[in-house]
Amino acid sequence: MATKKSKLLFLDILTDNSVVRNKIEKFIYNGKTYGEEIRKIIGLKKSEFDCIDAYKNVFPNLNNYNGIIIGGSTEDPINGTEKKWVLKTYDFIKLAISVKIPILGICGGLQFVVRALGGEVIYNPRGRNFGSNIIHLTKEGLLDKLFKDLPETFKVYSSHKCIVKNLKKDWSCLGFSEKTPFEAIAISDSIRLVQFHPEMTTSAIKSLSLLRKDSLIKEDYLKESGFDEFLQTLNSDENVNKKILNNFIDNFV
Repeated sequence: MATKKSKLLFLDILTDNSVVRNKIEKFIYNGKTYGEEIRKIIGLKKSEFDCIDAYKNVFPNLNNYNGIIIGGSTEDPINGTEKKWVLKTYDFIKLAISVKIPILGICGGLQFVVRALGGEVIYNPRGRNFGSNIIHLTKEGLLDKLFKDLPETFKVYSSHKCIVKNLKKDWSCLGFSEKTPFEAIAISDSIRLVQFHPEMTTSAIKSLSLLRKDSLIKEDYLKESGFDEFLQTLNSDENVNKKILNNFIDNFV
């Protein structure tokens, strides 16, 4: 766990759009911030946890932290399309990596770290991955401390339309799903990235589904007539999800 003299940093890359942010926090996190939701899920005290909004580009002194979690984002970090605040966030991530601070990247966090390190993120040719999603661990994944004491397959929640195109030679694939070839990635001893959302609850994914209903139907991801049935099918192994977050705190931070 985080020590008294050191803290965990949550790097919030959700969005620079205040309207979108307020809507997400109101309907998905019951008025709480994304960072506060993460803090409660991982069970840290307020004194052990800081949250910063990356789009403000005011980054803290890394000496104050012994771990970083980077959350999801509404940004699609496709090369050549990134906003200035996103590019500056890459620089902060690279700085954190250079001083070997453990990092857990979640969904957009995975993609931001990959882009910061010169990797390529693309729109998934298989389309959006949303809702309940089965993860299959690789041999490397089964041996990795992030997935300690977890089964070979488990169910999570996902919400992404971008994926990592390829892994660099010294990166390892720890898990995959039907639509996403790189669901979990290991980079060095201290960086772990997951494309899925181990922090997301059933209540949150249902609220997100309602918020994105029109977009999901427009993309032909699902039919309006089957939307209610889709909501009923949403479920995940929430104990497994919490274990992943706890494993990061216990084994990396």
